[in-house]
Amino acid sequence: MPQRTGPPRPPGSSPDKAGPPSGGAGVNGLLLVIEYQDAAGRRRFRPVTLWSVKPGRDGIPRLLGYSHDRGDLRSFRLDRILSIADADGVLQEPLDEFYRQVLGLSWPQARARPSTEEQAGERWAVIRRVARESGLVLAVAVGRADLQMSGEEVKVMLDHVAAACAAEGIDLDAGEIERARQWIRRMRPSTDAVKTSLGELDAAAPAVKARLIEICLAVADSDGFRHHRELALIDEFSRALLGESLLSRGPPPSDGKSG
Repeated sequence: MPQRTGPPRPPGSSPDKAGPPSGGAGVNGLLLVIEYQDAAGRRRFRPVTLWSVKPGRDGIPRLLGYSHDRGDLRSFRLDRILSIADADGVLQEPLDEFYRQVLGLSWPQARARPSTEEQAGERWAVIRRVARESGLVLAVAVGRADLQMSGEEVKVMLDHVAAACAAEGIDLDAGEIERARQWIRRMRPSTDAVKTSLGELDAAAPAVKARLIEICLAVADSDGFRHHRELALIDEFSRALLGESLLSRGPPPSDGKSG
């Protein structure tokens, strides 16, 4: 269990400045080692003699106490505390139980169950994220390369999105499939959007990159004709993602048409 000590106080301070504890009884004098992440993302272990628990105006409680490494009074936001150990180095886990049993407060606060509309919005946001991470922007850019996008091309992209979502444990229902279809039809990837997508895919596994090139080729083939603009764009993607030209693999199957 956490040890209690006579809390050191910085020069010029008084017990009244800390105020009465708003957490559990006898919080004053609790010696803790807090793993804390500041606003800049820096992590540090901070030995602290706790004085009290204070509410924050933003609804996030603060631990108020004497920071031994700083030699001064400090407050610590609970949402930035990564772990807490007692004076013997024993981790107080889980943190929510420590807060409840020792400090007498509930944190993190229970979030109200989202409405059906909120749940649908959150799910759609995840679907869009998965689609973008699977390279949908590049596939749409190929579909738009010849200045038109057929229903067959949209179908290939839609199947790709559904497969990517299924791999993440998300099975699209009929409404989501139709919503995704309309979203794809509205997409007009800019040059910057394509560059961003290529950059995000740079760290993907080679098999993932190769599969995306196959999807782009399937988009180009779906209407029965590989337009030269589509092939040029896919070749650009192949060189960026795989380090090799698509054309170096040999000429594409001829369909008897010219671009």
